Amino acid sequence: MNSKAKTFWEMERESISYVHKNENLWSKWAVIAANVTMLEANEGELNEAFKAQDANDPGGHVAMKNELLEKFFHKTYRLGRKLLLYAKDTNDQLLMNEVSFTESTLNKLNEKEALLKCGSILQRGNEYLAKTAGYGITAEELKALAAELVELETLQPTIGIVTNERKSAVRSVKMLIKEGTFILDKLDDGFEGFMDDDNFLDGWFAVRKIKGRHIYQKPKAPVTVH
Repeated sequence: MNSKAKTFWEMERESISYVHKNENLWSKWAVIAANVTMLEANEGELNEAFKAQDANDPGGHVAMKNELLEKFFHKTYRLGRKLLLYAKDTNDQLLMNEVSFTESTLNKLNEKEALLKCGSILQRGNEYLAKTAGYGITAEELKALAAELVELETLQPTIGIVTNERKSAVRSVKMLIKEGTFILDKLDDGFEGFMDDDNFLDGWFAVRKIKGRHIYQKPKAPVTVH
C-alpha cells in the first residue's frame, strides 16, 4: 500500500465514521443513504484489495529464493571441490576441466546459467559416485542436492504468479479509489444541496481534507479613490 492510497483509505474511513455519527441529519434522504451504502461497500472492497496486495508481495519470495540459491550454490561448489580432488588424484583431465570453477564465478552467473552449471556438477557426481566414496561423496548428498535444484527451478514461475496477482490487486486499488472518489464527490454535492446545518458541513469537509466548502463569498465593495 503506497502512502497516497493509504491516505485516501484513511480519509474514506473517517468520512464513513463521521456520517454515521450524524446519521439523524441525513438518513431521511434516500439518495444520500444510497451513496453512503455505496461508500461503505467501496471501503470494504478497498480493504480486501489492500490485503491481496500485501499477501502477494513478491519481495519475501525473492528474498527467500536468493537465500536458498546462495546455500545451494555453496553446497554444489563443495561437491565440485571433492570431484576436483578426485580428478587431480586420478589425472582425469575431462572431469578436472568441468569442475574447476570458483564459488565467486558461480555466483556471478545469471540464475539460469548457474543452475545449469549446478545440474552438470550433480550429473558428474552421480556418474562418479561408485569411484568417489573415499572423497566424501554420497548418494544421500546427491539426492538432497537434486531435490533442492528441482525446488529452485519451480520457484521462479511461482514468483511470476505472485507478481501478476499483486499487479492485479494494485489495479483494483486504483479502480476502487477512483470509484470511491466519485462517491465522495456525490456526497459533497448531496450534503450541500440537501442540508442547512453549517456545523455538519464544516465537519464533513474538514474530514474530507481534499476539498473545501463551496461557501459563497459576498463581493467587496470597490474602493473609491478620491
